[in-house]
Amino acid sequence: MKFLFKALRSLPLPILNLITSSSLVAVYIALPKRRRLAEENIKFAIGGDWKRTAFKTYLYFARMLAVNIKYLGDRSFVERHVKITGIENYRFAKSLGKGVIFTTAHFGNWEMMVCAFAFLHEPIYVMVRPLDNRSVDRLVNEVRSSCGNKILSKRLSAFKFIELLRGGGVLGVLVDQASSDNTFKLDFFGRKARVNEGIAVFSHRLGVPILPAYMKENGRGYEVVIEEPILPDPSKSFKEDVEEIMKKVYSRFEEWIRKEPHKYFWMHNRWK
Repeated sequence: MKFLFKALRSLPLPILNLITSSSLVAVYIALPKRRRLAEENIKFAIGGDWKRTAFKTYLYFARMLAVNIKYLGDRSFVERHVKITGIENYRFAKSLGKGVIFTTAHFGNWEMMVCAFAFLHEPIYVMVRPLDNRSVDRLVNEVRSSCGNKILSKRLSAFKFIELLRGGGVLGVLVDQASSDNTFKLDFFGRKARVNEGIAVFSHRLGVPILPAYMKENGRGYEVVIEEPILPDPSKSFKEDVEEIMKKVYSRFEEWIRKEPHKYFWMHNRWK
């Protein structure tokens, strides 16, 4: 895997784009069930020309994959092409002394976003789901770690994350995919979706501010956008506050996705 990665990384970006785009178009054609899933998700969530949006989604993620193969972990690329807006929101959240949780969705180039933040400001801890293929998982985490961030498996005990946040640590978490249980559901584009409420539980119990953030493209450059923090309300009951926090998080996600729906990972069975 490392040899293949290095070989691909040595190619010019236009050639990489051609390879990844061809591969994703082949997947689009060869896996009709996955394609129809994306189309149906877009149809019910966004409407419009959902088939065209689904195809654009495949092409967008192909280009994103090419950029990440070529430049993820490349400090000089980040310093030339990426900027951060909303850093004052991060500084305010961190000044509270409760730790910070960054949260985002599978929207835009989330991998490059956390890498860029590490290079341009400071490294953070990133919670990830281990990949099924161990060799691929090792390679991906090596590339992620090359940005300076510390990678933590989501399978670690909750006490590890509590300890990290109580020590003032900064944790990045993707929270838009389906939870493995049926205990907590929210409206997401008008349909009930299973949600992992862990970040809201940490926020309520520990007073941790949550910072929604995403990356957007500006011509040939990129911009990490850090939004205003979502703060817990200690006057509310545990159940009320957790639900309210997650509603606010998912409301931010919907706002981003509605503006540029082809940049969301619709191929996931979000409403299963």
